Amino acid sequence: MGRRTCALVVGMVAWVAVTGCNNNKVAAPPPAVCSAPQAGSGDAQSLASGDTAFAVAMFPPAVAAVGAGQNVILSPYSVSATLTMVDVGAAGTTDSQIQTALALTGNGSTIAPAYAALACQDETDGTTNGGELSIANSIWGQQGTTFEPSFVSVLQTGYDAPLQQVDFESDPSAATSTINSWVSTETQGEIPTLLQPGVVDATTRLVLVDAVYFKGTWATGFDASATTPQTFTLAGGSPVQVPTMNALVTLSEGSAQGASIYELPYKGNALAMDFILPTTGSLAAYEATLTPASLGAAVASLGPPESGVQLLLPKFSFTTTLALVPILQGLGVVDLFMPHVANLSGMDGSMDLYVSAVVQQAIVEVDESGTVAAAATAAVTDTDAVAVGAPPIVAIDQPFVFLIRDIRNGSILFMGQVTDPRQGS
Repeated sequence: MGRRTCALVVGMVAWVAVTGCNNNKVAAPPPAVCSAPQAGSGDAQSLASGDTAFAVAMFPPAVAAVGAGQNVILSPYSVSATLTMVDVGAAGTTDSQIQTALALTGNGSTIAPAYAALACQDETDGTTNGGELSIANSIWGQQGTTFEPSFVSVLQTGYDAPLQQVDFESDPSAATSTINSWVSTETQGEIPTLLQPGVVDATTRLVLVDAVYFKGTWATGFDASATTPQTFTLAGGSPVQVPTMNALVTLSEGSAQGASIYELPYKGNALAMDFILPTTGSLAAYEATLTPASLGAAVASLGPPESGVQLLLPKFSFTTTLALVPILQGLGVVDLFMPHVANLSGMDGSMDLYVSAVVQQAIVEVDESGTVAAAATAAVTDTDAVAVGAPPIVAIDQPFVFLIRDIRNGSILFMGQVTDPRQGS
């Protein structure tokens, strides 16, 4: 009888709602990962830089996989976190390929304290002034299967991901339902079915999941009554009318290497959304030349926040679902997905495990909601600006890249593009 090969499924779910109008949602609990052993700030910053490099490498093929001219939202941060957990159990070439693709400075085990420090800082920053940022990890193993104690221990203590047992072999449907229920809880009901039927089957032995949930309100917000149809010019040059928010805000501006960047902070001024608009050529051409250095130059060019800037920002809301195995293979992670080749011996002591699927679903919604308290500030600013003359105007009126990032450490939690604000609305 041939050796039995069992599958490992990796799932990532990212939900970001730039809203805050739903008062029924429960506030995120204090960051549990902050109680894990913490690395120094230098190691955490190095991990954030590696995450940025991975985000820039992953973004173009992810955009291509979604399809030309489509809006895209993804969380490279979530992909990196999940594969770093996988790397805790990887060895040999499998380990080195993951480390290279993720720009890690060591194995997932040695990186754990840096991950905990970075996640703790991100969650703490994201929960300032009423915001919510929750980063949750979990691992689900086949009941009766023995996993390496060191693998289980590192994930539990370093990544706040205790091993939970389900029965993939006898009832994969029930196991899928259990995992999806956990995801739904961690995303406050926004993503109820991350794992579709057939992703998990009787050969599955382990599922690793990372969930990121964010809800933030603008530091200076928008009044819904000021939202009106405005012109947005599509990539082909066609003008369309889209609902566009309009307010006097506090905004940082910059430009570098053929692009303008505008940064709009959330309350607490620890997290912000960046809008990057090419100044020459198309969005696709700009993304083709995007590197960690060019993205870093754009962010570094941001000037100090300026109040009284009139911002015209289109509303948008959409979902992206990605099967990530081909994208990761293109980035050099090859052995991980090959039966009898993948070396995940650190998980169960054998060479029988490989990764059969990597999936992510992400959702983004940008509108005026959740900014009622800040709207009064905008009204005060409006009064100040009118007293000194016409305010400067910034119009986000063409296809753009956006980031949601931690201003203090540079972590890119979400990255996407909007080619047509009408998609998905």
